[in-house]
Amino acid sequence: MLNHHNSQEVAHRLSVESGTYNQTQSRGMRLLVTLTALVLLIAAAYSPASALSNTDLRRPAPDGVALALPPAFESEEHVVFGPEVSVTSSLAGSGWSFGSTGGSWYTWSYETLLDCVDLPLWPNDMANVRIVLSSEMCRNDPSIPLPPFMPPRDLEHCGTHIMATSKRGTPQGAPLAAARSQMRQWLSRFVSGGDELNQNMPPDTFIDLGDSSIYHFRPFNPRTLGLNSDNQLNLLALLKQSTHCLRDLAEPKVTYDDKQKLDNYRLEVRLQQTAHGFIDLKVQLISLLRYAPEISIESLENANSRITWIGPNENAMSFSLATNQSRPEVLQVPAEFFARDPLQFAGDITARTVDYTSFHPSINITVDLQPAFTAAWDTCRLYTLMELPRTYFFDPYQLSQQRRDGHLNAEYEHYGTVELEKPAEAVSNWGSVIVFTQDVQQQHNSHINTLVPIHMRYRLLPIREPTVGYHGEPTGSSHVDLILSPPVSAMVCLPTKPLHVPDTGSVFDKLRVRLALFEELGIFPTHSLKIAPDTDMLLRAPVPDATYTTLIQMSTTMLMFAGALYIVYTVRRKVSLT
Repeated sequence: MLNHHNSQEVAHRLSVESGTYNQTQSRGMRLLVTLTALVLLIAAAYSPASALSNTDLRRPAPDGVALALPPAFESEEHVVFGPEVSVTSSLAGSGWSFGSTGGSWYTWSYETLLDCVDLPLWPNDMANVRIVLSSEMCRNDPSIPLPPFMPPRDLEHCGTHIMATSKRGTPQGAPLAAARSQMRQWLSRFVSGGDELNQNMPPDTFIDLGDSSIYHFRPFNPRTLGLNSDNQLNLLALLKQSTHCLRDLAEPKVTYDDKQKLDNYRLEVRLQQTAHGFIDLKVQLISLLRYAPEISIESLENANSRITWIGPNENAMSFSLATNQSRPEVLQVPAEFFARDPLQFAGDITARTVDYTSFHPSINITVDLQPAFTAAWDTCRLYTLMELPRTYFFDPYQLSQQRRDGHLNAEYEHYGTVELEKPAEAVSNWGSVIVFTQDVQQQHNSHINTLVPIHMRYRLLPIREPTVGYHGEPTGSSHVDLILSPPVSAMVCLPTKPLHVPDTGSVFDKLRVRLALFEELGIFPTHSLKIAPDTDMLLRAPVPDATYTTLIQMSTTMLMFAGALYIVYTVRRKVSLT
């Protein structure tokens, strides 16, 4: 009896434990099913389709930075290049007035020291910063004449170029990555403010350029630049409208026709840390003054100011006049100043899009060199620079394969995020840069042709962009037209004879223009190529059709939930069977 009773008790205990085990197993399976469904829903929420619905992927920008200008260090140089003028000092002794018999070029150079206490903490490994606002390529008809000291047109893209370079002694690896990170943080604070100057610009919108630089580019909308009554391109007015900290640093007061205005060609701001810990600021502004019987230029308060007029040729009289001078000082301008050395035209570059309505278009680049440069071809290399917005991208793996197969007749360097799958709105960078390098001697002729494949990222439904049809119909909704920045090209030739560089003085040094992006890449062109008028960079990008957006979103959501329910049902059924 005792043994029978014990065996019944053991059986009962085993039955209870078995039931408890089954209940625990069932609860565990239900928990697993619930977690599986939750993971599926989260994955659906963060799938590429939902990532496309999140258009604001950027972090908020830090507060702006106020700058203090110690007036004791300020100096400025006003240079007017053009036809005969008569210049007189103002009664107050703080500026000049003159009349122009024709259009004149005006160059303003300004230099001062900034107290670094009022700046974001300057990174130890940052050497210098350059910010360039250029209206080149903004005009459909670049008919403005060039003075001799200006480089040929079409070398800078219409927009804002922001660059920082680390010290050359910064080693590779972790120290270089840390230096770039610090430069990104610094520039994101310094340049924040103003719609066209990248307000709310996070650090990750800068791309690594070359071995030691970072770079950001934002194209201008030419329509926003026509701020004067005569529809001139006025970058200074654009700058003054923004809340940017450079607003008070780059504001020379030039008045004619009873208005303060400048038809800007180029504005460059350069900052560099001195050995004593101060920040040296240099500003260069190049603009065109239209004909006016009376033009007044006001000098900066407490600044060491001077105006210089340079005649249209070496035979014309040139002079300079400081605010404290009563008689002008005659200048002897060297003849080499008017020779456009060392930068000259070497030929034309034409770029045209191929299969421009597809997801995988190409850009056909044709370079026609002048025969006069044949003798120097063995010492020349051709550099062609292209920029793409984040809507399109270069595939460096494809280019590498084409290079090995002999289909690409150029070496190349690609800068920017190599991201082949994400949609355009999920890519934080503004775009990418590629630089092609070709040995002119190896081409054996003056006609060089290069076909560059590019690819389109899938993107959100356009909200503010006008849509067109496949053939450009204005009532269509299947495509969006986009005009890429044309490639710029320059030649670097080793001189076969000494170049006749002007006998530099302070005036002539300030008239030289640094080309945006070339300096950071370590490229110092000796010749440039003019963009041909038949260049066509139109791309017609396929986009989602708004007519079917609601249906697609509803269908996608229903399919996601149906798939999740099916998985839950399948798992529960297997649990019940076991």
